Amino acid sequence: MTSKHLFSANQATNIRKEPCPRCGGEVRMKHIGQNSFWGCSQYPQCEYTQSLHETGDFEPQELPGENCPECGSGLLLKKGRYGLFIGCSAFPTCHFMLDPTADPTPQSESPVCPACAVGHLHVRTNRQGKQFYACDAYPQCKYALNEEPVAKTCPDCGWGVLVKRDSAAGVRLRCPQKLCGYKSEPL
Repeated sequence: MTSKHLFSANQATNIRKEPCPRCGGEVRMKHIGQNSFWGCSQYPQCEYTQSLHETGDFEPQELPGENCPECGSGLLLKKGRYGLFIGCSAFPTCHFMLDPTADPTPQSESPVCPACAVGHLHVRTNRQGKQFYACDAYPQCKYALNEEPVAKTCPDCGWGVLVKRDSAAGVRLRCPQKLCGYKSEPL
């Protein structure tokens, strides 16, 4: 492709083919700071805007044969602000939902939460995509760790779990309690 063809390219990519659904005017790409969006060219008479990213409506879909373990109502596949998830059809009465980022490890293999001794520590993902380990008895127990827990008792303080941590000498087990400071020999 020559420079002549490059600079004579059609500039119509900034104009949408479909007209404004409110007034029938031309819809153009607009920019404010670092944000871009579609906006009606008849602004300020018409204030129509639309996100550049496809935000098609998603109707909740029923999952046949699947019932909520808390209330017995049907389960639905829903779309939230963080993606797809499975939730109870009786919402807001019932708040049951399946976490799509939940660790599929059986509870017998995951360490018991040392704070409440009821729940188990499972891998979770925060909004930014970073993984952490939290008690599955949340919100009653809010215990969480940033490193992978190991089901071993701390020999110094007796805390119920140790965490794996990389160091210059290799992987070590450490006590997550700030006041303890125990760390094992490199594994």
